Amino acid sequence: MIVFFGKKYPEIDKQAWVADGAAVIGAVKMKEYSSVWYNVTARGDVNRIEIGAYSNVQDNSCLHVSDDFGCIIGDYVTVGHCATLHACTVEDKCLIGIGATVLDGSVIGTGSIIGAGCLVTRNTVIPPNSLVVGVPGKIIKTLPPEHLADIYANALKYKTLWAERYGFLPDNAGERYDGHKIV
Repeated sequence: MIVFFGKKYPEIDKQAWVADGAAVIGAVKMKEYSSVWYNVTARGDVNRIEIGAYSNVQDNSCLHVSDDFGCIIGDYVTVGHCATLHACTVEDKCLIGIGATVLDGSVIGTGSIIGAGCLVTRNTVIPPNSLVVGVPGKIIKTLPPEHLADIYANALKYKTLWAERYGFLPDNAGERYDGHKIV
């Protein structure tokens, strides 16, 4: 379901995908090859939501905003099932684990992994390449650059999954990450 909220209407790239049963409402921008899966709610009512290129928001997740903060998701981000991102920023190449919650004003640095069930409290800034787990979330490790290959691979897998399922195979359907760049 793609709907207005007041005078705000979603901007969805022609190469993005919204699953049946998902609700994309108001000021939501989806960039190329991004996807929102079944029963996701992305409600841009009092601020904006942006979903970056190749990013995927998996089943039953919720994206919302506040008066003070939008919800910005960078490129090549995977948001696991049942996650909640509320008025926060997730920079490029991150993985948000199943059932994780990231609250208002928080910033998740590029290349970070937020573990399943983790709670990132308000206004927390997570440095790049951090592994965060627990309630409340704590940084337990700085990740090596090599971990980015898995994050890229997951983002590309989800793009290919919906593209094949729905008969939409873009020109770059066979791309992969070689550890340095997409080939």
